[in-house]
Amino acid sequence: MTDLDRLTEEIRSKYGDYLTQKEFMDISGISSRTAYLATKTGEVPYVIERVGKVRYYRISAEHVARYMDSRSEGYKSEADPEKVRKLESILSKEPDVLRISQICNITGIHKNSVKKWIFRGYLSAFRCRGYYFVTKSELIRYMASPRYWNPHSKSAHRDDLGIAIGWNKQIYDKSDEAGKREKI
Repeated sequence: MTDLDRLTEEIRSKYGDYLTQKEFMDISGISSRTAYLATKTGEVPYVIERVGKVRYYRISAEHVARYMDSRSEGYKSEADPEKVRKLESILSKEPDVLRISQICNITGIHKNSVKKWIFRGYLSAFRCRGYYFVTKSELIRYMASPRYWNPHSKSAHRDDLGIAIGWNKQIYDKSDEAGKREKI
């Protein structure tokens, strides 16, 4: 039995053969807008069922499982061992267990973005006394993955960190920069 089959059976045991759009949102951990776009673009097939004046989206458990599996493949990115080694040396003085505020200080990313990483499954965390905690090794694994370095948003702190450890594709060349200043 494959992982997809197991996920499908797990969804069926909890919700039945068909899910509503609300159940689809809850189990997938996505917003209503994302669920709406997934169904309207055809990424997740659905059937509309009307009961009186109310319209329900019926989405099969198999299609939900396929959607969740396709989204989770991006989360399973492998960490580059070279980046892990460099990050371990850079973060050696940090505590072994970090709160969200400490992760924000290290990465330069806002606390809401860090919480999204946790809720979407990019970072494994545990909760204690109302705070989320992430192990340093888990943060390093995520920071060494391609997902962290190819975001949609820009972070000056992340760019500075990339330059500091030599991962930036563009190498700062002082002589080239000086040549550009002379021409102006």
